[in-house]
Amino acid sequence: MSDENMISEYPSEQRAAICNTAYDEKLSSMKVSFDFDGVLTTSKGIRKAIDLVEKGVIVYIISARSEADGILKIAKRIGIPENRVHATGSNQKKIWLIQALNITTHYDNNIEVVRALPGVGAMI
Repeated sequence: MSDENMISEYPSEQRAAICNTAYDEKLSSMKVSFDFDGVLTTSKGIRKAIDLVEKGVIVYIISARSEADGILKIAKRIGIPENRVHATGSNQKKIWLIQALNITTHYDNNIEVVRALPGVGAMI
């Protein structure tokens, strides 16, 4: 916040506090999801998920797997609650759930899933 009104009205500590509060509120309202296979089975994907969880972002795992058993161990390591882990059984159901949950960004390694989620899907 460096516009003239902010500089004249608020000391630098207050400007920083206002910016930090706005940033924290934006992060805590974000919902980010990760596919499991090929995404959270990589060190890059795990690091990204841990970073977002530590920043206060709401993080989900949404996979086309039919069983969540193998996913739960990684979810616990990252800090994702069990109720945010979903094994949908298909990519179509995964896409539907991502949309239904109003996910802000979904990381996937399947280009078809990413294309089906314009503005939301991202490769990792």
